[in-house]
Amino acid sequence: MKTTASFFSPVTRRTFLRNGVILTAGVAALSRSARAQTNKNSKLRIFQMGVGGIGGLQRGGLKNHLQVEWAGFCDVDQRELDRIKKEHPNAWTVKDYREAFANRVGDFDAAIVDVPDFHHAPMMLTALKHNKHLFGQKPLVHQLSELRLIRDGLKARPSLVTQMGNQRACNPGRMQAVEMLRRNQLGRPVEAYVWTGGVERGHYFADPWSAYSPAKPVPDYLDWNLWRGPINDDLPYSDDIAPRRWRAFWETGGGQLADWGCHLLDLLYFAYDLPSPEAVLTHTIKASTTGHSAHNQSTVTYPGGGKFAREKFVVHYNDSGLQPSFAALNLPAVKVGANHTMVVCEEGTLLLQADGKITVFRKGAAVANEPLPEVAPRNHWKDWADNCLGDKKPLWTPFDIGWRITEPALLAVKATRFPGQELRWDAPNFRFTNHDKANAEILSRTYREGFAPPQVS
Repeated sequence: MKTTASFFSPVTRRTFLRNGVILTAGVAALSRSARAQTNKNSKLRIFQMGVGGIGGLQRGGLKNHLQVEWAGFCDVDQRELDRIKKEHPNAWTVKDYREAFANRVGDFDAAIVDVPDFHHAPMMLTALKHNKHLFGQKPLVHQLSELRLIRDGLKARPSLVTQMGNQRACNPGRMQAVEMLRRNQLGRPVEAYVWTGGVERGHYFADPWSAYSPAKPVPDYLDWNLWRGPINDDLPYSDDIAPRRWRAFWETGGGQLADWGCHLLDLLYFAYDLPSPEAVLTHTIKASTTGHSAHNQSTVTYPGGGKFAREKFVVHYNDSGLQPSFAALNLPAVKVGANHTMVVCEEGTLLLQADGKITVFRKGAAVANEPLPEVAPRNHWKDWADNCLGDKKPLWTPFDIGWRITEPALLAVKATRFPGQELRWDAPNFRFTNHDKANAEILSRTYREGFAPPQVS
């Protein structure tokens, strides 16, 4: 899609940083038929922020889509830009995503955000502000206050197509589990247990409660100032935080609870259309510090009644592989690993592994022949692209449910700063009703000048 001259203006990076937006709604909001008139190839031109790591998964998911065109790429690692330029020699590259929105905003129709969690809201809201269709990684945001910004941004841009990077949702087994629960195949839900894996030093995580490592020289290929982005305080560079272990630190990631929450809690939202939680209580050995805590046991309370078996629907959400007692739930001894969702219902229990394996228990025993519903195949990436191009297809995790799935994960994580204290959540106003200190300390951050997420109106 080529933008006509009337949409261009001599906007510099300085002008963009001052004003925060360039008016391009007329371009990005075009219908597919209108796109065809302005773009003879009827392509969906995508700008990807974050090339390495999970970024490759997104490109692979869209591979062979005949109407997808990679317009540009952004990464703070020059090595990644050099590699992607060889793969896509016609695409442009930038290190600072703000420059793309300032100077190339007419060159793309959609954006993909594949960066560390603390960059999500500034980048995603900038894309929404400029009327770009959007695919964004989970968890959708890093701060509780950013949930409101996303919610309000979606209301202001209802015609845009969004999708959270929750590709496991399209696994056949997970879709079958959703349908089983929706139709109350095991009776009404009583409660749910969800658990992630351990928190220890490895490929993606540092040890729990870790301090920042001593500062090391920044490699020549890395723009550390841009990597730091919206973080207002000085952040020492080390390879213990970049490029992957940022997940383990309070200022940059969300620990295991946020990292896996959207992959595990989503089942409950898809099946029961859960409202916002009413309260969260997280127990842990000691409060999170610079590094996230471990052995976290969180109780997230929702309104119940009606389609639920009890007056409150309670989700027990733990990390560190902390599972419920199978004996206490009248279930047989079964060896299971990390990353599972268990839904206890009136007539049975459904146990769902992250990648879609379903085990059903009735009357204290596993059922070998539980009927499984038929589900239509879905492609998480290509369905999003097709919708951007005007073909209406079901989307499993558009942002309007993605931010709601992110909410309990963030609540569980943020409550680790106040272990053993129940925080009552006023969802309409995005604040706690009973804890002024929590409101002051764990709702939001102070953004570095020039990197704050814009308001979308």
